[in-house]
Amino acid sequence: MATMTLSLRRFAAHSAAARAPGTKRSRTVVRGVVRGTHGRKRWTIVAKADGEPASVSASCSIDDPASCSLADLELMYVDALWNYYNGGKFTLTDEQYDRLREELNWQGSGFPTLRRYEIEFVQAAISYSRGEAVVDDAKYEELKRKVKAAGKRTDVTALLLYAKGKELLDEAEFELLSGEMKKLGIDVGMRGATCTLSQTSAELSNDPASVASMYSALAIAPFAVGLAPSILLGFVGVHLPASLSLGFALTVCAALTYKLVVYTNLQNAEILLGACPCCEMPIKQFFGGEAPLEKFEHKCSACGTVCTLNRPQRLIETAGGLGRA
Repeated sequence: MATMTLSLRRFAAHSAAARAPGTKRSRTVVRGVVRGTHGRKRWTIVAKADGEPASVSASCSIDDPASCSLADLELMYVDALWNYYNGGKFTLTDEQYDRLREELNWQGSGFPTLRRYEIEFVQAAISYSRGEAVVDDAKYEELKRKVKAAGKRTDVTALLLYAKGKELLDEAEFELLSGEMKKLGIDVGMRGATCTLSQTSAELSNDPASVASMYSALAIAPFAVGLAPSILLGFVGVHLPASLSLGFALTVCAALTYKLVVYTNLQNAEILLGACPCCEMPIKQFFGGEAPLEKFEHKCSACGTVCTLNRPQRLIETAGGLGRA
């Protein structure tokens, strides 16, 4: 470790001397929202799209790791090594670098073992999406092979691609990058690498109000059909007792609504609520039909984390600390 940090410091000193004074490195920050917990402290990272460097929360300080979320630390680590490997200034001191690695190791992150080929692959993939070539085809294929063979570490690569792709590419180029990476089985986005370790609830709660609202909406048209005869008879001067009109309308409404529910396969409805075990994005899942599913595989639209919703037990089976490579 001493040898590595010494070389990093020498590189940083050389880069600082070589860089022209007054130059600034503009960048566009990752768009998105990541939520989670760190101990008892709740945190939220809101990444802007206006060029302001806001990918790490303002309250986070490398000198006080307890003030940082896991996502803060990982993005800080990514930025530091990205700049180092790509000819920029190494932004951390030896002590800060060691402290950052120790904190990430303690929290179970995969990033303290971030490998050079992963950064090289991301750099090559981003350059390819911009119509440039920083490596030849043989080297690029070798990098792709290493990434595919890495198994669960593709979550790390996915975050690198997302963070640096959003920073360096325009929207069309980023879409091209995402499409190419899907061919390799990499779903570009903020996912497992930035999950909180635990303290997320594994429980699913029933939402009867939403079910009642759904059935009420389905009953509007049948109820109108049931009232129609009384209204039409009123136009020709025949006025039926209100109790008879309402009773007939409710009977027709119940019968037609039941038929409609069966036809649309919405019987035995349950709507379960929970939170993504990674980013805490709300989960709202419908179960219903003649034979409702006992389990459903849910993929978070925000971070890409996949978890299993167990309807009979009302549990999110993978909640509370996702495994990482």
